[in-house]
Amino acid sequence: MRAWLVGLMMCSGVLTVFGQNQAPEKPQKQEDRRPPSEKMAEKPFTFKRKVVQNTVTRYNYYYHAKLKLEAVLKGINRQRQDNYNVFLPFYPFTVEKLNLNTNDLDSVIQKASVAVQIHDPRGRWIDDCYLLVGKAYYYKGDWENAANTFKFINTTFAPKKKSEYNTVVGRSEDSRMSISTREKEKGLFDRFRHKSARNEAFLWQARVHLEQQQYDEAQSLLNILEGDPYFPKRLEGQLAELQAYRFYKQGRYAETIDPLIIAIKKGNSGRDQKARMSFILGQLYASQGTLDSAMNAFRDVIAYKPDATIDFNARVQIARCNTKANGGSMEESIAALQSMLRKERFIPFRDAIYYNMAVLCANEQPERALDYLSKSLKIESANSLQRTLTFKGIADIYYFRKDYASAQRFYDSTAAVMGPDFEEAALVNTRKEALGDVVQRTRLIRQEDSLQQIAAMPPALRDSLLAQQVAAIRTARATPEKEKGKGERGGNALNNPAFPNNFPNNNSFAPKPEEGSGDWYFYNVGSKSSGYSEFKRRWGNRPLADNWRRSQGAAAVFNNTPAPGAEMPADDVAANINQLPADSINTSVLAANLPLTPEKLAESRGKQMDAWYELGKLYHDKLEDPREAISSYDSLLERFPEHPRKAEILYSLYVWHNKLNNTQQANHYKQMVMTQFAGTNYANILQFGLPKDENKEKTNAVSAIYDTAYMAYLTGRYDTVFQLKKLADSSYGYSSLQPKWDLLEAMAIIKTQSDSAGKAAIAAIISKYPGEPGILNQANDIMDALNRKGEVTDYLSRLQLRRDSSETAMMDENVSIRYPWQTPQPQFAVDSAKIAQARADSLANVPPPPPPPPVTPYKLGDEKAAVPHFVVMYFNRVSKVLVDEAVAQFSRYNAEKHAEEKLETSSFVLTPTEIMVIVRLFPNEEKALNYFDEAVRSASTVIIPRIKPTEYKFFIISRENFILLNNTKDLNGYRKFFGDNYITE
Repeated sequence: MRAWLVGLMMCSGVLTVFGQNQAPEKPQKQEDRRPPSEKMAEKPFTFKRKVVQNTVTRYNYYYHAKLKLEAVLKGINRQRQDNYNVFLPFYPFTVEKLNLNTNDLDSVIQKASVAVQIHDPRGRWIDDCYLLVGKAYYYKGDWENAANTFKFINTTFAPKKKSEYNTVVGRSEDSRMSISTREKEKGLFDRFRHKSARNEAFLWQARVHLEQQQYDEAQSLLNILEGDPYFPKRLEGQLAELQAYRFYKQGRYAETIDPLIIAIKKGNSGRDQKARMSFILGQLYASQGTLDSAMNAFRDVIAYKPDATIDFNARVQIARCNTKANGGSMEESIAALQSMLRKERFIPFRDAIYYNMAVLCANEQPERALDYLSKSLKIESANSLQRTLTFKGIADIYYFRKDYASAQRFYDSTAAVMGPDFEEAALVNTRKEALGDVVQRTRLIRQEDSLQQIAAMPPALRDSLLAQQVAAIRTARATPEKEKGKGERGGNALNNPAFPNNFPNNNSFAPKPEEGSGDWYFYNVGSKSSGYSEFKRRWGNRPLADNWRRSQGAAAVFNNTPAPGAEMPADDVAANINQLPADSINTSVLAANLPLTPEKLAESRGKQMDAWYELGKLYHDKLEDPREAISSYDSLLERFPEHPRKAEILYSLYVWHNKLNNTQQANHYKQMVMTQFAGTNYANILQFGLPKDENKEKTNAVSAIYDTAYMAYLTGRYDTVFQLKKLADSSYGYSSLQPKWDLLEAMAIIKTQSDSAGKAAIAAIISKYPGEPGILNQANDIMDALNRKGEVTDYLSRLQLRRDSSETAMMDENVSIRYPWQTPQPQFAVDSAKIAQARADSLANVPPPPPPPPVTPYKLGDEKAAVPHFVVMYFNRVSKVLVDEAVAQFSRYNAEKHAEEKLETSSFVLTPTEIMVIVRLFPNEEKALNYFDEAVRSASTVIIPRIKPTEYKFFIISRENFILLNNTKDLNGYRKFFGDNYITE
């Protein structure tokens, strides 16, 4: 109303307010919206103004921002549990894994930025505020902003003369390049003067380069500063520290020593960091073999009076070096460690002391080392890293003694307790899995030996043995817990006096001393109480935690009893028997597992053949033990001389003996391959000297040509296949891909020539490569298809597809693909008369072609209803590598950010060129939309930064609409439906 009156009075040319006439107001000046710092820069910088601005900037803003940053970094040293048995990380943290509170670091940036914005830019502490901002970005891991901040300091605050307008960052002084800001370092009060932050910013800029692994840029900058005549002496220690960090980070350990000595001597990084660098220096000296210098460095660590952990480990390293040094001895070092056991201040490290005593004597006295390690495990400690090292130490001793069953148990325990940052985690996991496979196959071989031997017994003796075993199993399970620890092996049927003495002696059937009882149901089953006691004795009171089932399984293997709830292999007969109730076990149950028929006996022998074959591969490929691999294959050929893969086995024995320089045995197996399997790929390799002549470059070149030819075959360019085949033969001759080349050429002949020519080409492949199972099986399948081509054509001509309109296709959230080869093959009739009659009947009753089905419209459901939804990431013609990476990255992201929702990520091929990554399952539309918005925001920066945003799109889809989409394949139609009906921010 008031605005209307004012407008009315203005239109009449008279402005009246409450009956009084006033003159029109003067137009105001345009508001000055420049930052306060720019306005202040125009004012004279008087002495009073200088004092006020410097004081306020320093103590009101810079001081509090600096305190905030120091508080954030104060707990860094406690975030990491270091392994002092390997090279220590140079700093007690890794920036990428700091897990600091970013809000606190943002607060540092905010405080320092406000100081820059509201204070005079000519103040002395402005550059220090910028330096704090750069440090905060550094600790956040934001390398780009950190580098830009340090570069800004170096250019903006470069020194310049009053008569000059522009600064010159670099200059030449006495033929030496200088970029530093010159500082006054003489006089009584000069040490209290404010120092420019620019020189320190150069060092931080180099540090950012090192974190980004830009070693050339870092080296160039550090070399300039090292030769700079004006670089201040107060920063020489920090410069040397960065030089040492650069060499250390690149693994150039010998070059690290000299700058590290300077950094320790001249640096001002604090007592803890100097102690850490001295410890690293001792490790470097020890790795170079200069043990006296190493012990001196470790003594310097103790002299710094650091925290108890590094002090203790320095003393341990001195004992280790003393063992190897001239005049030292192992017993002297062990005695020094034993004296530490009696000191009160080393009580928290008793488990580590026993571990290091074991390390000293492990090579010469492994049994003594195992005793020390066992004592280490018995000590209750919260040091999970030390427990990991102890378990791995036991596993390593058993591993190098080739006691793989025991080694597997302790590697499994190591994996159960080790942290994600354990340096040898990959080695532990590899050995654990490989040894687990070895133990499983070894157990299977012994089991099948026992089954076969019992099956071969006379029926009366076999029935008597089974009856004894049933009674033994029921007695063991019914025995009170107090009596179960007595004479575990006394109930073994094989040790029972009533057992017939004429039973054949089979080493594989009898229990081995290290295995104990209970692994095989014909032996006495170990009681739960004794197993529990043994578990506590060996592993201690382990808390219930993640991977408990796996660690429990390791203890169960140690006791040769299955872990409760642990999954057992289907072939593990003993485990399956142990899971049955005692009252349901009888002779029939035990006899059902015996190979009493020729078919079961053949199946049992087949299991053994496969197990022996896989054992040889495991020993050589995973455990790098060719001697055990040779032993496995020798046993395989001795027991099964007509193995289907005999050619490959003989060739492997030839290669492995060559590795061990057993020339005579290698030549023996080579001759067997050449005579018994002439014409196979293995014989061709031996004949043409492929392992010696075919280098990696040749293999890669032939493989690249083959890949091109195969793609040409898939796209119907068969002439190109023939041309590339000739090119490969003329350019490279025989290669390891020759069987694949010949098969591809035969397949192209089938596509371009007559049926007879195609059959002849495939027949040539079958006769040429009888010892190549992969090639032979494919060739036989193709030949079978060619022979039945007429029958297949006739079947397809009679095939009618009908859709039952009364049923609705259903699909649950477990979206999967069904490939053509997963569909059962039709059973063709063999009666040609019936085929002809069926064909005539079908032709007579052919219905008219149905009209094309209408496009099924997509539907919107009730947004408040609990309708399951998917979030879909859509690719079009993208490489499988990127799709797999997207699946992996989204799985990782969901595990970290949406663990409670238990989301699953998988890929789905809609059409040959349209691939989707599906995140499922959301209970309703709202949750799917929330995740959709989050994914759109975070995909390009957090989840999949390596994949360009132009290569994918997101949408959500209900389960019902996904079923329609899978039927119609109309992805563009649904994307239009999504764009028209879903509104997202």
